[in-house]
Amino acid sequence: MRRRRCEKSNWWLAVALLLASAAAAEPVDPSHHWPLPPGELEERLAAEDFEVIEVAGGVGGVTGVKKLQIRMAEDGRELAVKWKKAPSGNADGWNNTPRKEIAAYEIQKWFLDPGDYVVPTTAARCIPPERYGPIEQAQLRRPPRAPRLGRLRTHTIDGTRCALGVLVIWIDAVTVPSELHDADRFRDDPLYARHLADFNLLTYLINHEDGREGNFLVSELEQQRRVFSIDNGVTFGARVKNFLVPNWNEIRVPALREKSIERLRALGDEQYEALGVLIEMKADRAGVLRPVPPGENAGPKNAVRLRPGWIQLGLNESEIQAVRERVDRLLKQVDEGKLATF
Repeated sequence: MRRRRCEKSNWWLAVALLLASAAAAEPVDPSHHWPLPPGELEERLAAEDFEVIEVAGGVGGVTGVKKLQIRMAEDGRELAVKWKKAPSGNADGWNNTPRKEIAAYEIQKWFLDPGDYVVPTTAARCIPPERYGPIEQAQLRRPPRAPRLGRLRTHTIDGTRCALGVLVIWIDAVTVPSELHDADRFRDDPLYARHLADFNLLTYLINHEDGREGNFLVSELEQQRRVFSIDNGVTFGARVKNFLVPNWNEIRVPALREKSIERLRALGDEQYEALGVLIEMKADRAGVLRPVPPGENAGPKNAVRLRPGWIQLGLNESEIQAVRERVDRLLKQVDEGKLATF
């Protein structure tokens, strides 16, 4: 048994060396699938005013997800986005958790450059009822009508006058894969191995436990097979898990990128503590929640901290500790030679 393990290890070491040398010669994937740089989109989706010009309802899932076409106020640029309204009361449900969606987006920054992001740009937003009406009515391919405000719930959080949720950029040129993990291609295609390995590293770190079809997408550009995770609600130890499909909360690829691993080694307390306050918003004079610079964590044991007209969201102490333990466990496996790198 020991000899077989040694032979397998030596075989994969040889493959890893080939992947590493080939990957070093590959250019960074120029096809980002994003309409604008992620950093710019983060700021614009979180704070810039926009007009809803088209709404498509029922685009997938059980949480009322809608696809919006919006026109940005500053330059008139039109963007396609996904909108998922947060649950009323505390903005945190079993499969509808803005804080976890944003945590997944932020954690990828620990080891990925923007051109390699796995999670599409995600931002918290609170939309006032006069703009939220067309979204609620889910009109398709028609200019939005003036909303009947009396029929709409005008707030998600007490002391506000807006519907809180997340806006996620709608990435282009992607499709639902017939096969996500092709072992032969991982061995032979360095660029495919790079993207799938980074995807799996992220899903492992966030403990992704809903691997059903449609939650993961791949690039339509076959020669640059990027992989994306577009629904990250059932993560970080969710109360309800999907036991009916193979999940990606464990390392399923035979090796990970050494560059990604080394960036994880550089993590310190600051990065983990930042997960505690991912979103902080305060109501303006009109009662609309606006993003403000994150302050001190107002309740580390709680994921949601609320006051009238104010909300702070993040991961709680136990969720952050679980992330730290997963990182430590992964690094130990690499150091002991139980997990190869390339």
